[in-house]
Amino acid sequence: GNILLDNETPEHLLLRVTDTLFHAEQSYGTDPTTIQELKDEFREYVCSGYILPGTPTLTNAGRPEGRALSSCVVIPVDLRNSKARESILSYYQQNMGSGFDFTPYDDPVAALSWLNSLSAEETATGKYERYIGNMGSLSVDHPKIHEFIRAKRESPMPHFNISVVVSEQFMEAALNGKPFQLADGTKIEADALLKEMAECAWINGDPGLVFMDRMNEHNPIATISPYVSTPPCSEMGLASGETCQFGYIQLAKMISEKEEGKKAAINYDLLHASTTILTRALDNAIQASIEYYPLVESRYIAELKRKVGIGVCGLAETLLMHELPYDSSEAQKLARDILSYINYSSKKASLELARQRGPCTAMYDIIQNRYRSEDYINKRFASQQTSSVTSEQWHNLNDDIRATGMLRNIATTALPPTGRASIILGATSSIEPFFSIYTKEGVINPFIDAWIKERYVFDDATNIIDQATQEGTFQNCSSLSEHHRACLETASEIDWHGHLNMVASLTGMEGVYDEAASKTVNLAQDTTTNDIYAIFMEAYTMGLKNIAVYRDKSRTAQPEQL
Repeated sequence: GNILLDNETPEHLLLRVTDTLFHAEQSYGTDPTTIQELKDEFREYVCSGYILPGTPTLTNAGRPEGRALSSCVVIPVDLRNSKARESILSYYQQNMGSGFDFTPYDDPVAALSWLNSLSAEETATGKYERYIGNMGSLSVDHPKIHEFIRAKRESPMPHFNISVVVSEQFMEAALNGKPFQLADGTKIEADALLKEMAECAWINGDPGLVFMDRMNEHNPIATISPYVSTPPCSEMGLASGETCQFGYIQLAKMISEKEEGKKAAINYDLLHASTTILTRALDNAIQASIEYYPLVESRYIAELKRKVGIGVCGLAETLLMHELPYDSSEAQKLARDILSYINYSSKKASLELARQRGPCTAMYDIIQNRYRSEDYINKRFASQQTSSVTSEQWHNLNDDIRATGMLRNIATTALPPTGRASIILGATSSIEPFFSIYTKEGVINPFIDAWIKERYVFDDATNIIDQATQEGTFQNCSSLSEHHRACLETASEIDWHGHLNMVASLTGMEGVYDEAASKTVNLAQDTTTNDIYAIFMEAYTMGLKNIAVYRDKSRTAQPEQL
């Protein structure tokens, strides 16, 4: 997609984005000197590669025609309405990834096909700066569930990912070999249906599973605004009309300069500062967006929740610098420490913003808002053991928010895929391991190359890199230590349990982040349908909120190197 405007330089882009993001400060009474200091800090952190707003913000900010800066939306539209097409296009033109819940419709596959065709037609016009990506979800008890899960098996539908919203009741029935009743009273074998989902996912990666009950269990205002679908990559739940602002922290840039003979260490002061300025910028992005949302439902829910999602990239590089294999308890602990701190720092920043600007309107509801009606933060995060945030810090934050009602953003953290943003920041996406040892040009990833050369003498390093270049893997390099070979496993070389363990540790029911994760379990080409069935079942028993798999070469068009 095209982020730069005509004849625009990256420097002008950054000025355009910064001016748009911090324009709202004037309406809050921030003095001009402070506004300039905030702009300078934001630009410095972006130029240093510490943070970056989501690419819809980079694309849309400051355009003459005026656009929202949001990354995603569940479009609040009834597809049976004659004006549905007009409403959908009004959001597509804002460059948002979109979600649709097909459960209310008698023929969900027809609706899916129509929307995919609409997306393809619009893409062909060439007037969009971003690929039109959608999520289509359907409740597992829908009478047409079998046709839905086969939909992409029979037609590619490149503009859609599809997910089945599976209930606890369905998964328990599948786990115990019991029948399950669809909404029309038909009884089916739950285990057989789950196996068919696994078979379809083996063919082309779709469908994924979404555990919406769990997402709503961690939705602090679920009784006011329940989640009904997700963005294209299922990184969070969204209510009808709800949007979200994404921004990213490059974790590999959060590592302190390593002293001779000492291990890598996270610079938590820098991480705190990066999180704080990014939280503020994303809240400003909401304010800059509200007037441009096409439909009143989105404007209402933005004021109600002001949800933002601070994500990350560069976890794979961070783990490598710490010499930790992705599939290790030590790696999961480090990742939990880092993300727990981002979550805590963003909520501290949100509390301070609320004191200055007022809370999101949902915070005025002392009965249906779990931040006010119960010790929500304590239940969610105080019991999660990390080295970066103490239980006492969470308790104090919980008490402060509950007593004052001061919280600007109903949620602050999520793990989107970090697609183009990770490319701009020069890092692996989100919490993914290295997808390949190569760059797009077919040479060894420079980060990995430098890491090896720092640890091995010249001749050994040269031999290791030459062998890996020829074979596409470091796993046969006898000159590498066994531990270092484990550190250099790529996505499809890591056992699938390792992928699930990382997701569960960060965003599962015992996780340290508000929302879910866009995380694909990359699988080798010889993976079986039974393996994928086992992954689906394990994702459920481990407490994940969503799961998607991709088997190598199961699609004709896939990236060969990342």
